[in-house]
Amino acid sequence: MSLYISSYESPIGKLTMLSNGQSLCYLGVTTPQIAHNAIPKSNLAIFAETKSWLDTYFSGLKPDYTPQLELCGTDFQKKVWTELLSVPFGQTVTYGEIAKRVRCKSAQAVGQAVGKNPILIIVPCHRIVATHGKLGGFSAGIQRKIWLLEKENKHSIIHY
Repeated sequence: MSLYISSYESPIGKLTMLSNGQSLCYLGVTTPQIAHNAIPKSNLAIFAETKSWLDTYFSGLKPDYTPQLELCGTDFQKKVWTELLSVPFGQTVTYGEIAKRVRCKSAQAVGQAVGKNPILIIVPCHRIVATHGKLGGFSAGIQRKIWLLEKENKHSIIHY
């Protein structure tokens, strides 16, 4: 199976996109190891759809669709990532709440799964916070998490 790569210039920096030709497999601020043999191809329909989604999102609006995603990870990770997709634009939930939703006793295990999310922003791991609104971590850097939350008008929940 071929892997394709493109990029998107965003307000939080250049984002790398990977696709299997049909679905988005990766969206992030770094280029993962698996991308080194990826074929540059910016005219894939999934990349156009993702760029349109990102244009809408970064304009401050809630996109009304989700691009076709291919979430690759363990069954538990995919369960957590799927649950993240249900967190509404402009809202946050805690790692503990996600743990309850996926019937896991460990908010830390959920945090580890959230940290391995391969599709930033669209699978909104930035909306997951620690107890009492503390930010917790973010694989793309805490400043980007703050920016994304502020963009969604959630700056009031941020505690340092």
